[in-house]
Amino acid sequence: MTASFRIVRALPRATMAVLVAAAFAAAAAPGAAAQDSFSFDEDELFGAEDAVVETVAESDEGAAVQSLLVSESVRIGGSFVGKASGSWTWDDPWGGSFDPAAPDSYGLAPELSALVFFDGRPTESTRFYGSVKTAWPFITSTKVLDSNGDPTGDTVATPNLEVFELFSDFSWNDSLYLRFGKQTINWGVGYFFSPANVMNLEAIDPFDPEVQLEGPVALRVHYPVPGSQHNLWGYAVFDAEDMRPQDTALAAKAEFVLGGWELGAGGYYKNEEPLRGMVTASGSIGQLSLFGEATLSRGSDRTWVTEVSPALAATYFVATETDEESPFFKGTAGFMYSHSDSNVTVAGQYLYDGEGYSSDDKSARVQEARDNQVLLGEALAAISAAKGTDLTSSEAFDFFVKSLIRNSGRHYAALSFSKSELLLEDLSFTLMAMGNLSDLSALLRPSLSYAFFDGLSASLSATFALGFDDGEYVVLYDGRAMALSVAVTLGSGSF
Repeated sequence: MTASFRIVRALPRATMAVLVAAAFAAAAAPGAAAQDSFSFDEDELFGAEDAVVETVAESDEGAAVQSLLVSESVRIGGSFVGKASGSWTWDDPWGGSFDPAAPDSYGLAPELSALVFFDGRPTESTRFYGSVKTAWPFITSTKVLDSNGDPTGDTVATPNLEVFELFSDFSWNDSLYLRFGKQTINWGVGYFFSPANVMNLEAIDPFDPEVQLEGPVALRVHYPVPGSQHNLWGYAVFDAEDMRPQDTALAAKAEFVLGGWELGAGGYYKNEEPLRGMVTASGSIGQLSLFGEATLSRGSDRTWVTEVSPALAATYFVATETDEESPFFKGTAGFMYSHSDSNVTVAGQYLYDGEGYSSDDKSARVQEARDNQVLLGEALAAISAAKGTDLTSSEAFDFFVKSLIRNSGRHYAALSFSKSELLLEDLSFTLMAMGNLSDLSALLRPSLSYAFFDGLSASLSATFALGFDDGEYVVLYDGRAMALSVAVTLGSGSF
């Protein structure tokens, strides 16, 4: 990155406190904690919900397609997940003191969740759809904050219930198709990584890439170009219940079909955010599917740590910078191969992230943080105490280093191999690997899954963190760790 194009600033004390406090709040949330745990979801990597096939006979009144588009009743369905996972973790089993009977941590994680949806199609041109999620524990407690963002000591109990999607589809003159409401917006074509996924509220989890992502409230306009397979899309995204009109995010995309390839190009604009352009391509050669996408933005919404030093006491020993002008490129390419006769699926993908640190910058920041561990840890622990998260000095320092190093690289790759009917009809094997190619660290997870009968299956997996001392995954998992996990899935399925 070119220094002359950067806006460099050491944040004021109040601003830095707010940023760090927000980070601690995220760390204290269950979702953030789960990301740092070895208890990965043991569902099969390429599993999918059961498909529902409806057979409609053509009637005297119209074609079969018209019968599919209209229903006098509302369809209700959903999915249910019941699971119990036990995990045992050894932080550094290769250091010479490995004791299989004495893991550094272990636990049992029961899981109970469900999604319920409705789908109503009263006419050929209208559709109403919504889905709701819930998970155990069904009641969550939230700390009450005062006007300064400090905890008051009171808590509020709220139901663990989330509206995941809620939208209506309608059309004009059977040529312009509109959707308004809370919806998933799939712009990218990537499997493990998707730089073009700029509007959804979630990013893809490479260890569970087929999970539907939560999207925003938006208006989508779709225009199929007559006489072709080309499509034009427009979006207006509303991300707050009370906002200025000029803060509405706008996006547009064009899709073209050329031979066996689908090409896309689009742009995204929002006031006070980086302007982004994107391109996508996907196609296949026999049983091999190929895909790629790239984005180019003017500026970035990322904040980089530029120095950790005792001289920066006014900003809690940390200086940061942002860049609102320089161009940033992200690109990815991948493949997926399936062979039905051998029940094998292989997928791989490479990602270049132009917003990552250079290897020298990342190593320097980590070393500076460790050189000032005591000062930095005490300062961050004080912020933690003021905000009610109560992390110790050591915990606060560990969290800072992990926040610094997470997604810090410029080159990443993911690869998976899956085979069903391995020796036995109901036995499946999956091998998943994800690596930071910039610092040569990786996660490796082989797993076996066996379905005893409908409603009962079990899986066994081992996860390994590999790499050098300052490698991303070695730091995130507290060393060259190894974890074993056993999960039993009970009564799960779709309805």
